[in-house]
Amino acid sequence: MNQMTDDFLRDARGNLIHRKNVRAQDLLMDEMVKKIIAYAQDLSSELARFEAHTHADLAAFSALLAQEYDAQPAAGRKGNRSLTSFDGTMMIKVAVADRVILGPELQIARDLLDEMIKERAEGADQFLVTLVNQAFRFDKEGKVDTAAILALRRLEVADRRWPDVTRAIDDAIRVIGSKTYLRFYTRPTPDASWTMVPLDLAAVSLSAEAMGRRSIRRRAEEAEAALAEAQAELARLRDVIWMAEAQERQMDMNQAGRVPEVA
Repeated sequence: MNQMTDDFLRDARGNLIHRKNVRAQDLLMDEMVKKIIAYAQDLSSELARFEAHTHADLAAFSALLAQEYDAQPAAGRKGNRSLTSFDGTMMIKVAVADRVILGPELQIARDLLDEMIKERAEGADQFLVTLVNQAFRFDKEGKVDTAAILALRRLEVADRRWPDVTRAIDDAIRVIGSKTYLRFYTRPTPDASWTMVPLDLAAVSLSAEAMGRRSIRRRAEEAEAALAEAQAELARLRDVIWMAEAQERQMDMNQAGRVPEVA
């Protein structure tokens, strides 16, 4: 950065403000936020790379298994599976879930349910009314609770229209793809309960083991320092070799120019 850029900060409106006109606490907060966000972005990128490498390793392992049994690797989506370490203390779970949306038939199901509830009036099952209202409640994005709506199909309701309700919900289901989820577990002994390795900030807990692990950034900095040290040592060795070769060439020249003594 040049001096002009260092002396000014751009505010939220796009104006350049001289550092002298910015409060000290705002300067400190700006520096802190930028530092933390940089770490967060590094961590997010590392998680993305970790997920990609994990899927690649799992695919390679599946291909090896298929080769072992002279089978063709399955194309497309893989099913749920678990992989464990030999000592039984580590496990990777791969779960595949369908991505579902609900089509226009859902409105037909809602109309039938409203019709049932209105006809029964005071005699309507309040439990059913509560479930229907919760299932068809829209969130801030205008979406309904898909899981709650699908759960309505498991109810038994004594009404001639109920089979049409469940059929309309079934017909409304549209599978638009799938999502693969990775979960990681450890346990101290093979007979102990599994503990999930948390990969989201809300579930992470500060432990002695976590504090003892060097961060990715720290390991990268140490690797860079070690590389710089190795390069410096290599340069020193090259200088030593060059000086030794120069001395050897000088000795050869001295010997070649020496006049033999006459007996």
